[in-house]
Amino acid sequence: MAGESMKIKSICILGSGGREHAIGYAFQKLGFELFFYPGNAGTKKVGKNIVLDNFSQLEEFDLVISGSEEYLAKGVADRRPNVFGPDSQGARLESSKCFAKLFMQKYEIKTARFEIATSCEQLYDALKRFSSPYVVKLDGLAQGKGVIIANSFDEALDNGKKLMNGTLINGVKGSVIVDEYLRGLELSAIAIVNGTNFALLPFTRDYKRAFTNNEGPNTGGMGAYGPVQIDEKLREKIEELFKKTLIGLEKEGIKYRGFLYIGLMIVEGEPYVLEYNVRLGDPECEVIVSMEPEIFAENVLKAYSNEHFDKYTPKYHSVDVVLASEGYPENPKKGQEITFREEGFFFYGGVTEKNGKLIVNGGRVLHSMGVGETLQQAKERAYKNIEKVHFDGMYYRNDIAMIHSNLDEQ
Repeated sequence: MAGESMKIKSICILGSGGREHAIGYAFQKLGFELFFYPGNAGTKKVGKNIVLDNFSQLEEFDLVISGSEEYLAKGVADRRPNVFGPDSQGARLESSKCFAKLFMQKYEIKTARFEIATSCEQLYDALKRFSSPYVVKLDGLAQGKGVIIANSFDEALDNGKKLMNGTLINGVKGSVIVDEYLRGLELSAIAIVNGTNFALLPFTRDYKRAFTNNEGPNTGGMGAYGPVQIDEKLREKIEELFKKTLIGLEKEGIKYRGFLYIGLMIVEGEPYVLEYNVRLGDPECEVIVSMEPEIFAENVLKAYSNEHFDKYTPKYHSVDVVLASEGYPENPKKGQEITFREEGFFFYGGVTEKNGKLIVNGGRVLHSMGVGETLQQAKERAYKNIEKVHFDGMYYRNDIAMIHSNLDEQ
């Protein structure tokens, strides 16, 4: 490390999931003093969990990284130069899908055809102009659960109304978007950003459906792997999407820095933007970090300190298999004790500690990690790692990192 990044001593990471544990894991390897708010039982292994009464206390730290979009949407980066993340205006790319889609339309960023509905009547009319399968997305933040894919018109209309009135996801309601369903291959593209400068992180692919063979409800993510190899032509098209996005933000008067995630659908070689996230994906983060933790952390520090940062090619492959609790995502079972037969490579998600015991405290409990020189080796290690842990109601997909396309590493 050189320059301004040498002056950074203390780092505070905001969030309480596997993503935040993974970010801390990377920075711990560089010897930083780490703090987490609120953190979990895993983040305690790499730093100190703290309590904050208000955001102004964050000014005590040399660097603040928000793992969760929630804090960015609430303005944690507004007028705080020590926060590596977009301000609340930039965070609207994720906190408002309506804003994001209209932004894409304005700056000619390729995305699916869409309509915005602010009433049940508008939802009905909009769905009539689309065909099955129907895609309905909630405007606001919904922890990865605000997207409905329905095969029948009646199901789409019924669940769309429930999204709008707050009965489908407790406490979350508002306008919705009806999106054209795109058939293709999903790809997660994430970049480190400072203004209009950006560097792509290794590409990953995640698995949203709860059960093996892409069955069951959408989740926040049941696993991921990387790097996903793509050809140079597609890479150039993806880089162009990032350039257009960052130039558009600049024209809107928004100086963006932090992480920018673009969820893509590759349709006949053309990348379409499904969504923006203004932070690292989860479980994509765990995969990216574990491939090259020191290089990841060093590039973040360089971007934050206005030094040159660049994309890198990882030497290793990584696989993340999420161990979820029975009932996830709708109503995950909590309170079970987690037991380890031996030490393994895990990032902790929904895990708390009570009386010296580890207890399930969320839907996505643990991320079982495997790293290797080949994808097959990484996958085998991730699944072998699962044998080291148990809690009642534990379930996971057994098809993470299965190869289905020529986009994937062979």
